Amino acid sequence: MSVFEKGLITICVYCALFVVVSLPLIFRKVPRNSVYGYRTRATLSDDALWYEANAYFGRWFFVMSVLTAGAAVALDLWRSVSPGAYLKISVVLLVTPVVVAGLLTGRFVRSWLAGWPIGR
Repeated sequence: MSVFEKGLITICVYCALFVVVSLPLIFRKVPRNSVYGYRTRATLSDDALWYEANAYFGRWFFVMSVLTAGAAVALDLWRSVSPGAYLKISVVLLVTPVVVAGLLTGRFVRSWLAGWPIGR
């Protein structure tokens, strides 16, 4: 199995796992806790913010995971990069859903706390 095939399988498996993890957040099924969800002092102190922030995070996590899986498939089909470069790109792809969803949710929480209507 080539590095390209291993990378594609790894990314797609993780993206599928990310999608599964995002669904309970999207549907507001996860109560406040210290293990699972978008946990900050603000979200852990307010039920309404907890559910809204986690639903927001879950939606972005879902979307970015699907897009990342698509990018991994495209990268696998392209195969015009060296195996070393492919591994670096694969690592970036793996962290992209978490980073993008986390940054956007941080912005959402700040807007919620400031009373701005972003994402509401």
